[in-house]
Amino acid sequence: MALKGFPTLSQVMKLGSRATTQSLRKLGIQVLPHPAYCPDLAPCDFWLFPILMDRLAGRKFDRILDLAKAVNSELRTIPEEDYHGRFRKWQIRLKRCIKSHGNYFKGL
Repeated sequence: MALKGFPTLSQVMKLGSRATTQSLRKLGIQVLPHPAYCPDLAPCDFWLFPILMDRLAGRKFDRILDLAKAVNSELRTIPEEDYHGRFRKWQIRLKRCIKSHGNYFKGL
């Protein structure tokens, strides 16, 4: 069910990023500046998703709910300190990206 006055997901997906930004501003939604998407800076892409893919590899799920339960179960087995450690490394990675002005760098 769509909220009155807001575009549906399918409408938003048809728009480019510039058009999406303009549409959001017209709706009074503040759009914060951010760098272009980079998987090297997305913690889920460089840390969490590979762990989940490895742990769930080869398993078949007949329902989305079954997949969601399996993912939640796996997420609970990751020690809290691992999340904290990855968050700290992510912060370092972001700072290195800023320092290099977005240019490629090795490490982390």
